[in-house]
Amino acid sequence: MTETTTIADIRSSQQGDENAFARVVRAHYSYAYTLAFRLVLDESDADDVVQEGFVRVWKNLDRFDPNTRFTTWLYRIVTNVSLDVIRARKRRPMITDREPDDIPMGETADAGNPEALTGNRDMIEHIKRLAADLPDTQRLVFTLRDIQDLTIEEVCECTGLSSESVRSNLHYARKRLRERLEREYDVQRRMP
Repeated sequence: MTETTTIADIRSSQQGDENAFARVVRAHYSYAYTLAFRLVLDESDADDVVQEGFVRVWKNLDRFDPNTRFTTWLYRIVTNVSLDVIRARKRRPMITDREPDDIPMGETADAGNPEALTGNRDMIEHIKRLAADLPDTQRLVFTLRDIQDLTIEEVCECTGLSSESVRSNLHYARKRLRERLEREYDVQRRMP
C-alpha cells in the first residue's frame, strides 16, 4: 500500500469508514508488530501493543497530520505503547523469562550458505539479547535506528527526543553493545 493510498484510506476512516481503516490496519500490521516485538521481546505483549496502538490510531485519526508519513506517526504510537508495557513489567515481577531461542528471527544471510546463515543468526541473537539489557531510551533508539533502519529524524519524530539526545543515546547503546560483544563473545569491531 502506498502512502497516498494510506492517506486516502485515513481520510475515509476519519469519516467513519471502518473498511478503509481495516485496510490501513492490514497494510501496516506487520510493520507495527515487528517494531513492538523488537521493543517488548514477547509475542503476546507485541500483539497487545499493536492492538492498543491501532485503537489509539482510530481514536486519534482527527489528530493525524497528512503532511507527515503515516508510518512515522504509527511508529510513535506503537513506541509509546511499548514503553508503557516495558514500564509496567518493571513494576511487576516476571513469572518466567523467555529463552533466546523463543525469539523469532528473520532470514538475514544467503539461504544457500548455511554456515553464514547460522553465524548471522547467532550474532543477531546475541545482539538482541544484549539490546534487551540496555536502558529503555537507549534500547528504543537503537531498535528504531539500527534494527528498524529509521533515519535520525524519524527516530526523533517517533520518540519525541531531540536529535542530540537520539545521537547520544545511540552512541552509548552501540558502545555498550560493542563492549559486551567484545567481552562476552569475542567479537571485534563489526558493529557501526
